[in-house]
Amino acid sequence: MALITSFFICTSCVSDVDFDQAQDVVISPTVDASLIFFTLDTSDFETVDTQEVIITARDTTRLEFLDDDFIRENLKEVTLDFQVDNTFGQSLVNRASFLNGGGQEQFVVFFEITSSTDGSVQRTEFTQVLSEEDIQAISNSRILANEVILTTNGAPINGELSLQSKVLYSLEFSDL
Repeated sequence: MALITSFFICTSCVSDVDFDQAQDVVISPTVDASLIFFTLDTSDFETVDTQEVIITARDTTRLEFLDDDFIRENLKEVTLDFQVDNTFGQSLVNRASFLNGGGQEQFVVFFEITSSTDGSVQRTEFTQVLSEEDIQAISNSRILANEVILTTNGAPINGELSLQSKVLYSLEFSDL
């Protein structure tokens, strides 16, 4: 038995390992993170005159994923996803502003929200894939200020709006 084991040990195949290939390794993780989510209902507008008025509901969040220099330097792709369920009959738009530490706008995402004609839930889904230039613009951002802008039409303000948003971002690490 010892003779057979010695024979296999001496004649087994071993390929050369090229440790220089480690420099060619690229790691590309993708991260899915929540951004802003909130719900507005009729009670949020009880004191508003329903004549031709523009009303803005605003929510902000810190962009934690952009706090790290290493992340900002290796950010390769960013996709923003918004989903809005709405029963308000008024005209609505969403405006998401990416702000730097000084509060200056770096990038804006703007889209219309489908209104409801009969009080049923109308879903609006909006996706924006950012270009390299856009990624550069948001890389200096620290805050996302999201505004839902409602334009009254003289009709009573009645309904509910639920907004959810997330960011899907890809990083690329090489030269590790």
